[in-house]
Amino acid sequence: MTTHKERVLMALNHEQPDRNPADLGGRQTTLSILAYESLKRHLGLTHLPTRVMAHTWQTAYIDEEVLEAFDIDTRHIRPASRVNDEIGKTLAAPESDGTFVDEWGVTRSVVGDYANLLGHPLREATLADLDSFPWPDPADNYDFKALRKPAKKLYEEGKYALVGCLGSPGNIFEQAWYLRGLQEFMTDLITEKEFAHALMRKVLDVRKRNVELYLHEVGEFIDVVQLADDLAGKDNLLISPKTYREMVKPYQLELCRHVRGLTKAKIYYHSCGSISPLIDELIDNGVEILNPVQVSAANMDTAELKKRFGRNLSFWGAVDTYDVLPNGTPRDVEAEVRRRITDLGTGGGYVMAPVHNICADVSPENIVAMYRTSRAFNTADPVVATAAGEHV
Repeated sequence: MTTHKERVLMALNHEQPDRNPADLGGRQTTLSILAYESLKRHLGLTHLPTRVMAHTWQTAYIDEEVLEAFDIDTRHIRPASRVNDEIGKTLAAPESDGTFVDEWGVTRSVVGDYANLLGHPLREATLADLDSFPWPDPADNYDFKALRKPAKKLYEEGKYALVGCLGSPGNIFEQAWYLRGLQEFMTDLITEKEFAHALMRKVLDVRKRNVELYLHEVGEFIDVVQLADDLAGKDNLLISPKTYREMVKPYQLELCRHVRGLTKAKIYYHSCGSISPLIDELIDNGVEILNPVQVSAANMDTAELKKRFGRNLSFWGAVDTYDVLPNGTPRDVEAEVRRRITDLGTGGGYVMAPVHNICADVSPENIVAMYRTSRAFNTADPVVATAAGEHV
């Protein structure tokens, strides 16, 4: 019998597993706090606590009882934050309007399922100011040492594929504009290139230290390591391919090479939006898995992506969180899951998951339908598979 780990590794090695693997509970594949509360009520699991994964993103850890109920093939290895992951342990206690300051000094405000950006500490900064800025130290912000024992245990048990989350997203471009402001940093990329390079170098130095601390503890145990840096919107890239190659790629490439020097885990890269014009660049960087495959964005047709990039890249995500999951019926969700597995999972190369974290506008019935269909559907025998199983 194929184990969960074997199933994932076969898919990521472009081999056809017994059925397509599924993921839940990661940085970009979890539920919002409100959505998780709703799902627990639906499943009759209200005795389970709701633990905050990231205050910034208002996301929840998924309890083992839920992961087992959905027959999830992965387990995520994520360091606990000393700063803002747990309720009551935020860097600065939220004010009555929900505002707080994160570890980078960026001011945010929680509204519903998300913490919006309000203040950028380097908006008025000059090149000379970068050296005196209080850059965060990942060793102060995350408890990496506590990861080794549970990661080693899961690795030795060999049941699940282990997905590494650094604690931080590993982003460089995004973090730079969080600090500077989007408009200001976009201008820097064209008119203040020295400043933009210096800022991204500072961010990269923090990310590389994060990688070293994390992989020192668990690099030998994990199968996948996650990086993220949004480079696109729904209709197009945020910057041109030329600007990417000149200004951003050198830092992403250096980070990927740094990761590769410390672990054999496959490199997973997250960018929302219409990222297809940069996929060859990402592959050149060493990216082996693309997430989230935002199917609602331009030029992100899953059949075409598989045809163009499927020999060199695996895909992770792709079940539409923009329209189908929040607005469709369970039957619509079933059709969506079957389509994505057929397009991306035929011959391996796909881990089924939502495009992004599931928010409170998605019904529990649709969440159940997504994972039930994924578990039952087999591209080798779709007629039999679609008739299988009606309950988790």
